[in-house]
Amino acid sequence: MRILALSLLLSTTAFGLTLEEAAKIAPLPDLTKHGGVIFADLNEDGHEDLIISNSSGYGVFIFNPVEKKNVQWDRGWSNVLREGRAGDANSLPLLDGAIFRDGTLITADGKTRLTKSELLRVPGPAPLSPQDSLKTMRTKPGWSISLVAHEPLVQDPVFIDWDEQGRAWVVEMGDYPFAPGEKTNDGKISQGKVSDLQAGRIKVLTDTDGDGVYDKASLFLDGLLHPTGLICWKGGVFVSGIPDIFYARDTDGDGRCDERETWYSGFTAGNPQHLINGFCWGLDGWIYGANGDSGGNVIVEKTKEKIKLGTNDFRFHPITGKFERELGRTQYGKWRDDFGNWFGNNNSTIAWHYFLPMRWMEAHPDKIAATVRAVTNEEKTVYPVSPPVRRFNWAAAVNTLTSGCSPMPWLDGKDQTLLICEPANNLVHRELLDLTALPITSARHPDDKDSEFLASADNWFRPSMARPGPDGAIYVVDMYRLVLEHPEWIPTDIVRGLDVRAGEDKGRIYRLSGPTSIKSEVASLAKPVSALRSAHRWTRDTAQRLLLEKQDKSAVPALVDIASDVKASLNVRLQAAWTASLLDEAQRPALISLMKSSFPQVRGASLVAAGSNDIDPKELESWFPKKTDQKPVATVPMITNTNADRQKIVKRYVSEVSALRGDASRGQAVFAKACMACHKLGGQGVEVGPDLATIAAKPADQILEAIFDPNRAVETRNAATQITRTDGTTIAGLISAETPASISLRLPGGVDMPIPRASIREMKTLTTSLMPEGLESVITPQEAADLLAKITGR
Repeated sequence: MRILALSLLLSTTAFGLTLEEAAKIAPLPDLTKHGGVIFADLNEDGHEDLIISNSSGYGVFIFNPVEKKNVQWDRGWSNVLREGRAGDANSLPLLDGAIFRDGTLITADGKTRLTKSELLRVPGPAPLSPQDSLKTMRTKPGWSISLVAHEPLVQDPVFIDWDEQGRAWVVEMGDYPFAPGEKTNDGKISQGKVSDLQAGRIKVLTDTDGDGVYDKASLFLDGLLHPTGLICWKGGVFVSGIPDIFYARDTDGDGRCDERETWYSGFTAGNPQHLINGFCWGLDGWIYGANGDSGGNVIVEKTKEKIKLGTNDFRFHPITGKFERELGRTQYGKWRDDFGNWFGNNNSTIAWHYFLPMRWMEAHPDKIAATVRAVTNEEKTVYPVSPPVRRFNWAAAVNTLTSGCSPMPWLDGKDQTLLICEPANNLVHRELLDLTALPITSARHPDDKDSEFLASADNWFRPSMARPGPDGAIYVVDMYRLVLEHPEWIPTDIVRGLDVRAGEDKGRIYRLSGPTSIKSEVASLAKPVSALRSAHRWTRDTAQRLLLEKQDKSAVPALVDIASDVKASLNVRLQAAWTASLLDEAQRPALISLMKSSFPQVRGASLVAAGSNDIDPKELESWFPKKTDQKPVATVPMITNTNADRQKIVKRYVSEVSALRGDASRGQAVFAKACMACHKLGGQGVEVGPDLATIAAKPADQILEAIFDPNRAVETRNAATQITRTDGTTIAGLISAETPASISLRLPGGVDMPIPRASIREMKTLTTSLMPEGLESVITPQEAADLLAKITGR
């Protein structure tokens, strides 16, 4: 009888295709073995989708045909709208005997009816209350975590800073992922929804009773477009909110902004995950910000000076208003340590150390740097504790860094560390920095061998910043959203069924306290010179800022005493010396002397920001290539535009490869032969183009198109740049660094070729990829199948 029942199950379903027929088309989920299966075309694309609900579990799976574009799953029923165990919060009714008629799923008893739109909805895990979410937090021994603010006091927080009164200034990106009227570049998705909360805001939080929990919020400013950061200055704040950086303050004490002045404009709008952002206070009294991968043609409003930001980060001076480019291109959050070393990252990189400031390059135009930043740690493994949830735009990403942001240097009382937020995996990662070599490197903290510094079992926990506060504790900003990916990169069938703003009314801020946490040092700021002796960077930075705001030159003798105190810690002496030299130029030689004695901790800062041209250590010479009269030979061919012949080749390979079985072990040899010179995969190869692990979840036809028609679709940031030199020779590559003296192009093989600006006659961005056409001459269809198996793991 059991065999007969199984036979019947495999041969028929309640509707549409039989399981036997379906299994010949594509692999089926194991859940189909337990019955309750219905096939129906839910999204009306001409292909039957799969609905399952039985005593074991449930699921709604959309069919992806091989030729379908912009869907990053395999051919078959692999586009998962919902799945889970029977009886959970998002389960479907049992489907034995159910039918699908006139666009509606009807259960056997007729009591439950589900429309297509309801079945296409992507419910996701349910949100938790602030108190219940707090219970899911996993911290390290000796550490404790508590809530200091949550909705409705804060909503959609992405950034926090504190003023000298101890008030918390919070940036809320309430218009993520779309501001009213915005949509994706292709115009397909915007959902057209507008809510009262759909705007960028700045709030000021106050702890009125001194119990360590914020209990009052003032709406300082709203109606902003994708604000990303702020910094306090003279009773107000500088704010980054495209297309501007502006200064805002409350002059009448009612808690709301009544004075606003634009300082810089022209920053590029677009995806809110890739906008200019900031800010971080520099030891040199400048305010630093990150490019966000967008850049812009910046106008300094006071002088009307125009500056093309390009691939550079930036800094500006809060007193003079001067705006300057800074080397590096950081996605979200550029921060420095106590010694002036700068760090940034992007979503798939733990951190970059920016070891050459723009100032040094400007002071030494004869030096041509091949690169100005280095990855501190190539490792990408993370250890989430939240239930596995398929990422909408990268289904195969498991236990890997995919949304790294805000790399925060932090002296934890013992070690120099780096905290990296990873919102996709619901955690905060910790690295141990090694300052003994250049560039600075890092490794997973030894106390976090197979775990994370902070991890939550709540899938809605989305940390965007982990930052030391006025009491030395770490404050974790939690945007608390269901959907993290921007809809630009989510398949249309999925995003239509998503509430991309789920959680817009929620947000939390946590206080993570441990051995280094103390009582708030706000009171010490009444005497800012004394406050500069604090072990905590926030206190010293605020004290330095207050002294520079007032230009209090009477403080210089006391600052020199601190800088000269050999019993004081190096970071305290260094910041006191910086402050003294900024108030009195005559103190600059003493600062330079201290920085020399501080080597190697200040390798990254060197003596540049101190203004010295007499630079650091012979080791510095090894940072640059030797001068030579030999002209480099351009080995990269010109890349032509795509054409119909390319598409014919793609279609042929898609057709032939679909009938072949790939072998990953053979694919390794294909990768080594054809890809390794420009791509990384599994820790091997060279990163010129994208890491191939980032495309592993894409359908086979998209990967094949990228291989055999590389110019079909090229991201602007991956477009090749062609340089024509004054001797008439040309070379093409990807811009890896821009300095006052040179442009560095990254060539196949991972070589950075610096080209002096003086030898450049013309430079233009091509509409084509650096990847050459014609790989069909070296990769057979069987080799392509093997390579796909290697890349995708399927």
